Amino acid sequence: MMRFTKTLAAAAMAAATALLAGSAWADGLLMKGTDLPEAARARLVKEVAEAKAQHPEAFAAVRGVRGHRPEVYRTFRNPVPMVERELRGLGPSALWPMLEAIALEKPPTDGLSSRDTEALAAGLLAAVGSLRDARSGPVLRVAFERSAAGSRVERAAAEAMGRLCGDAELSTLVARSAAGQERRLAAIGGLGECKRTESAKQLAQIAAGSEEAAAEAAIGALGRVGSSWAWQALGREAEAQGEAVRSIAARGLVDAFVAHRRAEARAEVQKAILLVEHPAALDAIDRARGRADQETVIALDALRARVAPKLSR
Repeated sequence: MMRFTKTLAAAAMAAATALLAGSAWADGLLMKGTDLPEAARARLVKEVAEAKAQHPEAFAAVRGVRGHRPEVYRTFRNPVPMVERELRGLGPSALWPMLEAIALEKPPTDGLSSRDTEALAAGLLAAVGSLRDARSGPVLRVAFERSAAGSRVERAAAEAMGRLCGDAELSTLVARSAAGQERRLAAIGGLGECKRTESAKQLAQIAAGSEEAAAEAAIGALGRVGSSWAWQALGREAEAQGEAVRSIAARGLVDAFVAHRRAEARAEVQKAILLVEHPAALDAIDRARGRADQETVIALDALRARVAPKLSR
């Protein structure tokens, strides 16, 4: 009897292993199953299988989203394919179905244009990022690296990584935001969603740099990463970390104001400073005056006059 039981257990294990291996080799919407590291792929397949057994309705709901289909979005006043809101509305139970669609089993794309399919992919990534679940990290990182440079999908993957903002995501975004990197602009956008001091420091350095497109992107990202209302929404427990990040962002923006003389760039810096709304900007302005030329001093004084009433409260 014991021998028979062991034989049954071995057979069950073999069947499970075969099923796992077969699922792991399937292709998702944005990657092949084999693009994931082996251990991460095995964990994903296991979690997806368990979730599907417990909540098959969540998988059906994800596969049934309609906002990217022409017969649906063409009825809108502004006909743009979009599924992020639909997917977010499904809540946390949609995590594993969305990760399956991205990495393991491509959802139906019959009758869709490349634009429609891209909207589905970007929506999946954005909705996964909004859940801020660390278990999505391996899929998001591969999606970012496998996406077409400069695409909507690349930006969505980078921003989803930024919202998650674990050590691995932060490291990837910092590395990819370096000068000369193909994915630099998307990585900068991702850092704007990563509310950590390391992210703010990297963005401040880029914002004061000489590469115009990267600096412009970093200025906007500093406004987001240091946004006062965004930090308030995170609650009192985040207040101390928020102070440090906002101070770095405010000082970095003043450095960018000094570094860039174009009126358009300085207008964007001013907007970002008002978003961050931290008094460190006033101290940075005063310090910058002492080492600036006369033209820049005049510009700094004008900046101070515009932002001081709000930052001094």
